[in-house]
Amino acid sequence: MKKIFLILISLLFLTTNADILKGGVSEEYIPKGFFGSWGVISKMSSSNNPVVFNQESRDIWNLSGYDNTLVLENLESGAHSEIKIKEKVSDNRTLKFSRQKEVKTSDGKKIYKETVEFTLLGNNFSGTDDFIIEHYNEENKLIKKDEARYSVAGVRISGQGPN
Repeated sequence: MKKIFLILISLLFLTTNADILKGGVSEEYIPKGFFGSWGVISKMSSSNNPVVFNQESRDIWNLSGYDNTLVLENLESGAHSEIKIKEKVSDNRTLKFSRQKEVKTSDGKKIYKETVEFTLLGNNFSGTDDFIIEHYNEENKLIKKDEARYSVAGVRISGQGPN
């Protein structure tokens, strides 16, 4: 009897097929209403060195994303950027992010910083985009800081509207 019982249990385990279930919890860092294509106008509102920055730009952006990663593509220039969103905003209509890039130069380095805050208003958004360029010498001492603030407005071209 023991042998039959062991054989049945062995057959049960050898012939069983099961899918492994995977799960997780996902937080929305990027309000879904921002996803889609946008016509965007940025106008400089202030700067300590306006010669360095563009006064105005008009672009078409495609915004998408997953988890805490915002994917921004400029359809005209072909630029592509993936930005990690660190701050989750609970109102489901505000998008905030910062990014930084360091570039070595012949006489030191430059650090480019950008801080963005947009608020979704139906099929439009508006907000600010702050740029800082920090110039460092070879001894890593800050020698100059250029700053600009832009007023940004976007109008939806295509994509899902806000819920």
